[in-house]
Amino acid sequence: MLDNNEVSTSRDVLNALKKRKIAINKIIKALEIKLDSAPKGGLRVLKRKNYFQYYWRQNSQEVNGVYIPKSDIGSARRLAQRDYEQKVLDIAKEEFNILSSYECLLNNTSIETALELFNEGRKKLIDPISISDEKYIELWKNEEYAIFEFNDDTSEIYSASGIRVRSKSEVIIANLLEQYGIPYKYEYPLSLGKMSVRPDFLCLNARTRNEYVWEHFGMMDDPEYANKNIKKISRYEQNGYHAGKNMILTFESSQVPLNSNIIKGKIEQYLK
Repeated sequence: MLDNNEVSTSRDVLNALKKRKIAINKIIKALEIKLDSAPKGGLRVLKRKNYFQYYWRQNSQEVNGVYIPKSDIGSARRLAQRDYEQKVLDIAKEEFNILSSYECLLNNTSIETALELFNEGRKKLIDPISISDEKYIELWKNEEYAIFEFNDDTSEIYSASGIRVRSKSEVIIANLLEQYGIPYKYEYPLSLGKMSVRPDFLCLNARTRNEYVWEHFGMMDDPEYANKNIKKISRYEQNGYHAGKNMILTFESSQVPLNSNIIKGKIEQYLK
């Protein structure tokens, strides 16, 4: 299977195609409006020894056209500009059609769809070069791992999809992840050197296929709790996890509760 960087590159191509199409379409619309009011006729250009002479052919039957004096050079400029913009419009339409065809190819017959051409028995034997987002998400979510047990006296708090979590703040985060369609694993075990940790959430950006650790710290006005988790964040950083790169951190205290708009902002910034 292609690694994340190779897959991400192919997605960047598709995103670049879409952005280029939007830019080209804006140019097409603007030029179509502008050319509707452009001067009619053609521009004839003759080169003399050290200068050019310009003539305005006001209809297709005219061979020579009407001479444009230097005092009216603006008319020649408008005709030349119109010819240039017409050429840009023609090329832009051609480019737009080519981009659309290639975008359709990538969306409908890209190499990610090849695996689906085989029956389930053959799929089990194949090591795919690349798979669709849907299949990648399915495999990612279905990976088995040992669940960290809950104490008998722990309150039973569940997300909208039935995932049991440990706090009301975590259920807010879980529900928003589910609302945005973000795949996640609750308390998935990770190794930080010789130490094993279970971050609150391990999230997947399905577009880039990058994983993000999400840790929520809910009692930051408790000095002992704060010091313990500052050390935990330090361990993450020593092992390659950095806030804003592959780690998301949220905080609250008794005086400053968790803000759902902050959670939404984090999701939209890193996981969409």
